[in-house]
Amino acid sequence: MSADNGDELTRIIAKHREDVAAAKVAAEQRARNDENARHACEAPLRALALPVLRDWSKRLAVEGYPTNVEDRLGCRPSTLVFRLAPRGGTESSLTLACEPGPTVRFRITVDGKHLGGDSQTPLAELQTHDLLEGLGRFLTAALAATIPKRSDCGP
Repeated sequence: MSADNGDELTRIIAKHREDVAAAKVAAEQRARNDENARHACEAPLRALALPVLRDWSKRLAVEGYPTNVEDRLGCRPSTLVFRLAPRGGTESSLTLACEPGPTVRFRITVDGKHLGGDSQTPLAELQTHDLLEGLGRFLTAALAATIPKRSDCGP
């Protein structure tokens, strides 16, 4: 191996080691941020959102729409998940996720597809009407997805 080839290989390996070290530091920082967000967010979000989510879940169940609420605020990522699982249909969900700041991200997935347009609200500013607005958007889209689509294959 020539000296030039050896120097190039040494440079590549050194650069790789620097990249690995930087990735490790970044992962550790993300883990600390996640842990801080979880601790700051868990109790306030649970106190505000869980009663509303459970109330809507009960009401929808009475109306014939099976739902459940999954409290994963003690986990990583720290989330509350409201699911609508129509019989014979694809599940839809509204996820409230704690993020650094602390902020709460609303993520809507309908009929197995992420709708985009996630919204974020600082935890300190989150109020019941924000939650109701997010639930309303989610439920409108999720219930629309349960309507059978007309097939072009028949009369």
